[in-house]
Amino acid sequence: MSPSDLARRRDEARRRNPGKTPKTIAYQHIDFDILDTLLSFYVRSVNLLVSQDLDSHTEALTLGGGTGKISTILMVDSNPGLRPSVLAHFIRKDRSAMTKLLWQMEHAGYLQQRISPAERRARELYLTRKGKDLARRLRLVIKKQDDDFFAILSKEEKATLTRVLRKVYETYIDTQPLAEG
Repeated sequence: MSPSDLARRRDEARRRNPGKTPKTIAYQHIDFDILDTLLSFYVRSVNLLVSQDLDSHTEALTLGGGTGKISTILMVDSNPGLRPSVLAHFIRKDRSAMTKLLWQMEHAGYLQQRISPAERRARELYLTRKGKDLARRLRLVIKKQDDDFFAILSKEEKATLTRVLRKVYETYIDTQPLAEG
């Protein structure tokens, strides 16, 4: 995108969203330095943008803030008996964050933890009826949010972006240790 196209889009955004953009006009020509060439900068920034948009779309479902709730509901629904450590691995939560998340979701009535009959020291996760109902509603809401948020991309661009990000995720998910929280 050329600098003039970017300036035009930012002008339009300021008019459409007063109060959501900086008040000063000078922000339109900000130099991003090396960040402009780093995929990691855009991945992190888009992650924040899409998370904020997703939070606004799921607000009515009373999930509250924080990350991991949607992934937990959907993954436990699709994998009844999933162990917390396996879930934590795939949604990138350390032990203390996972414990807190599960406690919140259990106390909200969405899931329950049971002792594994096969391995008495292991816990397994199951959705309650309330959790299954939430999973059904979540799928509809997050699919629409995803479609709306990424509507600026063609079908082919979205498929390519998904394929590339999945490739990165699948390459590193089993090699990067969780940071202790």
